[in-house]
Amino acid sequence: MKISEKTTPAKKQPLTRRTGKSPKKDTRETILAAAIKVFSDYPYYAASIRMIGKAAGIEHPLINYYFPTKAALFEEVLETVTHEYYQANISWFEGLEGLDPEAGLSLYLDRFLDFALKHPKPLRIIALNLVQAEGPEIIPGYQRIQSLFTKMTRTFMNAAPLNAPTGNIEMLTASFNTLAINYLGANTYYSGILGMKPQSPEYLQWVKESLMFMVLPRLKQLLGGPGQS
Repeated sequence: MKISEKTTPAKKQPLTRRTGKSPKKDTRETILAAAIKVFSDYPYYAASIRMIGKAAGIEHPLINYYFPTKAALFEEVLETVTHEYYQANISWFEGLEGLDPEAGLSLYLDRFLDFALKHPKPLRIIALNLVQAEGPEIIPGYQRIQSLFTKMTRTFMNAAPLNAPTGNIEMLTASFNTLAINYLGANTYYSGILGMKPQSPEYLQWVKESLMFMVLPRLKQLLGGPGQS
């Protein structure tokens, strides 16, 4: 009787004890987290793969195995942080229906500022790269920032019973996003002008009051509030 040859079973990729994920996935996530950190401190052209490797605690040539170019890595960073920002933005509208414009805007801003305090990197990355490019092709993934603003405008229009031309709504949301991203993404600059610390309660309160002052009158007008022309 012929004895069949034993075959060696394929080796399974080992799982890490800490996360239960494969080492390959862990390394990729470590690189992405380090890239988000570096790109939140430096604009695209000032950051380097070597910086990211140092932040990740790995040899920087290994990054090219997971992300062949700095541009590819930055696009992944933008996809990650803009998605995080947009999903959070949707949640800020929850429970605002039925509130008057002032109370609704105040609650929305409280949620927004809480997010910015706990997750400052998305706003910093956007602020650092928003004005770096003369055209959308200059910064890899730049269109993701533009798409984010478009989607946030659409979310606002779906959430609020507006009685105004689309162009006016777009002007309001563009003005709000520009101010908010600058105040919070470049908070060291603006808080320094005011003699405050970037993440202090005093500065966050100033940001809220400033945005309320700029946005609330126009918001009431777009909502068709009583006595608004």
